[in-house]
Amino acid sequence: MSSLRNALRFWSLLLSFVLAACTSVPRVSEYRFTEEYFSSRDSLLRYRLPLGWLNATSDSPSPNNIIWLVRSDFAVTLAVGEVVIDVETRREVNRTGLKRLAEVTLALASGDNGVNVVKPPALSSLRGTSVCTYEYLIGHPSDRIHVVLVDTGVRVYEVSALMTEKVNEDGVANIIAMQEAFVQNVLW
Repeated sequence: MSSLRNALRFWSLLLSFVLAACTSVPRVSEYRFTEEYFSSRDSLLRYRLPLGWLNATSDSPSPNNIIWLVRSDFAVTLAVGEVVIDVETRREVNRTGLKRLAEVTLALASGDNGVNVVKPPALSSLRGTSVCTYEYLIGHPSDRIHVVLVDTGVRVYEVSALMTEKVNEDGVANIIAMQEAFVQNVLW
């Protein structure tokens, strides 16, 4: 009888190790960054580069990008730009959060072409920093853009991950996790 118990314990223990190995770990911890900090174009932000990404800030195609990173396979870019707001909008953001501002930036992004909204603006927090996220498809073939608006209390930044059609659904979740880890690592 004791050998049966020991065998059951062994297999139960083995099964629990296998199941523990298969469970997902929070994705934020999966992303590693360089030890070195870089300065944004405007010198107001300091950030670390995700491993496997290129710091292309000085070569950004848009002068509005104060940080521009490119994944080494060129299928994804991460751009950071300031959303310039007036005093009244700042008061509204302080009072109600970023959702209304996110709706406006989404409308501006759609322009005359329109966008296919995948995830409408939703408020949340990353390590105590107030953020609003949304996601949309644009172009043909469809590029996916996941946006995180970050309110530092003084400025609002838009952190946009542009994913080409080369990125599959599993890859999208990975990129969003990396983007959130990046936001949490920036010295705002």
